[in-house]
Amino acid sequence: MTTSENISHLKKIAEGREAEIFEYGEGRVLRLYRGERPLEHAQAQAAILQFAAGAGVRVPAVHGVESVGDRHGMILERIDGDDLFAITARKPWRLISLSRLTARLHTDMHHQTAPLALPPVRESHRREVASSGAPQEFIDAALRSLDRLPDGDRLLHGDFHPGNIMLGDQGPVIIDWTGAARGSPEADFARSLLMLRLGDPPSFLPSLVRFLALFARSLMIRTYDRTYRRNIAVDEELLRAWQLPAAVALNRNGSAFDREKLDECIRELIARDAA
Repeated sequence: MTTSENISHLKKIAEGREAEIFEYGEGRVLRLYRGERPLEHAQAQAAILQFAAGAGVRVPAVHGVESVGDRHGMILERIDGDDLFAITARKPWRLISLSRLTARLHTDMHHQTAPLALPPVRESHRREVASSGAPQEFIDAALRSLDRLPDGDRLLHGDFHPGNIMLGDQGPVIIDWTGAARGSPEADFARSLLMLRLGDPPSFLPSLVRFLALFARSLMIRTYDRTYRRNIAVDEELLRAWQLPAAVALNRNGSAFDREKLDECIRELIARDAA
């Protein structure tokens, strides 16, 4: 039976760049990876979630690894609720409290020592930068920055933002750990700040709505930044050093960011590092 024939029996309830999510029995979902991700990838992702859960980080419970045709994925606990971006859009008066929650969850994670099985964050960034599709001058500058950065041993998410935090009856749950790594917390923090800063609202929205969204984003960033720093010590020099490779790596996200604005940010970071 072909993959498509297998999948046709499943009800898709969500999807992202890397995976599709299907109903898979009572209280469970199947996160099925796209493309040619090998079975080992699904097994490694399951191990990351199990480690994070063991360290006290609230993540979807893993109920096994499953293959459908020639695709592989994980059977996960179904999390009923909305992500924090969606909740903020619907209930803007909760923006400050949800931004604080985002920061507390991030620092709780960064207090945990990562397993040696996770790739070093410098290695994962190096792969992302090299395959980013950015101009070669950006790639070369980012790789030079990575050569100067130290290793670390903290648990890093790799794509931490309010859209990857689900909030339901059981409290907040952190999802989508595909980019998990071990290293300096500043690498994760720099990337999250950049994603929040560069994620402009869509241009088709009315001008007033765009203005209010930009104001809300600014308030979210300030609140998240202050709360994060109150809960964990930040090495400011490391944070600045991680910004350039983090920004170049974001090119892999395609339409998720305004390319002109991202390029301008990268040029500013290169100029600052050269000064």
